[in-house]
Amino acid sequence: MKKKDMARIISDRLNKYKGVEFEIFFSQKKILSVGIKDSQVDHFRSSREIGLALRVLDRGRLGFSYLFGPTPDSLALMTDRAVELASQADFDPIYTFPAGERLDSADLGLFDRDLSKISEKQKIEHVKEMENSALSSDSRIKKVRKAEYEEVTSYVSIINSKGLDMEREGTLITMALMALAEDNNYSEMGWESDWARIYSDIDPIKIGLGAAKRGIGMLGSRQISTRTCPAVLENRVVGDLLGVWSSSFLGENVYKGKSFLKDKIDQIIASSRIQLIDDGLYPRGMGSALFDDEGTPRKKTILVKEGRLLSYLFDSYWSKKTGSKPTGNSFRSQISSPPSTSISNIFISPGTLPLDQLIATMDEGFLINELMGVHMVDPISGEFSLGASGMWVEKGKAVFPVKGVTISGSIHDLFSAVEELGNDLRFFGKVGTPSLFLKEIIISGL
Repeated sequence: MKKKDMARIISDRLNKYKGVEFEIFFSQKKILSVGIKDSQVDHFRSSREIGLALRVLDRGRLGFSYLFGPTPDSLALMTDRAVELASQADFDPIYTFPAGERLDSADLGLFDRDLSKISEKQKIEHVKEMENSALSSDSRIKKVRKAEYEEVTSYVSIINSKGLDMEREGTLITMALMALAEDNNYSEMGWESDWARIYSDIDPIKIGLGAAKRGIGMLGSRQISTRTCPAVLENRVVGDLLGVWSSSFLGENVYKGKSFLKDKIDQIIASSRIQLIDDGLYPRGMGSALFDDEGTPRKKTILVKEGRLLSYLFDSYWSKKTGSKPTGNSFRSQISSPPSTSISNIFISPGTLPLDQLIATMDEGFLINELMGVHMVDPISGEFSLGASGMWVEKGKAVFPVKGVTISGSIHDLFSAVEELGNDLRFFGKVGTPSLFLKEIIISGL
């Protein structure tokens, strides 16, 4: 069914309800998932999802409903259900639907037109190459636990009763591998993954080698004694922490007192070396689009500059609620959920030093390459106590792997202790970070 036919059915149905506004969000996804084990196809799944979400606004009362596989009859029933739910909702004068705005016509590189031309056989072979690159890299790699590929081709359309009519296409490719390393009664797992909008941007061999290197590097791990010392946080570790920190910048959380950044605009909240940006127009970004999931144009928002908090992130509702300008940060995690505020592509601007030079600045310190339990960080206070592993560094060189220790502190203190930034900016999904050098961190060990 075409989107205009669906919009006509819904608008005709709403004619019997005087003065009701509407917003239709239509989503279509084609998903391909491949798993390889022992050079054989372990699973191969192909699926298609077609869903539609409807919001209606009846004199300040909002109703929401959704369905999968729309038909004329189901669209009519869904429309009636949304109006019924609106009648039971509380009145809120803030609710509104945006009118269409002029969009930047730039091509952000979000849709790979050649992806459909690549055969399924080729994709399977590339996953096998990823597995083989790990297994053949070192005799200590004994097994590959996971070698997986997933692609999502998506189409989104938003239409509302104020004349907004927008659509977009996107592709997203993910590859991941987990390898088992064993030597002298020690065993460790190494994990690596990557994301891309364009198929040719992802390197399966690099992923396999990276996972193998991580597993081998941690063989023979030791503990160290409790101490306070300098530390380098590898970019993937910083990405985990920024993923938690990012929720503190959402206007909804700030308004509700669920962020330790409340009432801190124009205050110093991090090291002067930190510049934090949310950029919904980042080329080939995992969270990029010309418009957000309500139809508001995406934009680039500087959140932190030289350690000073400049802005929060808003969708249309919370921007009006707080008297702020919208930042184009409305997202729908799934068809069955109404839109809410979220990041687009959030990242820390990189520095100029390679990772090995960051490490070389430590006469004695800890290179942290993995954290455990990051989901347990308190999102309001920012306080944490996390398991950590990595490499102990002496005279600027990694000397042995470390495991079984804990680092503790707060997100605020951690990002305030940053003295140098690496030049190795890398995006992990929608979160991008370089490696960071901290003047000190608290380690609890033996």
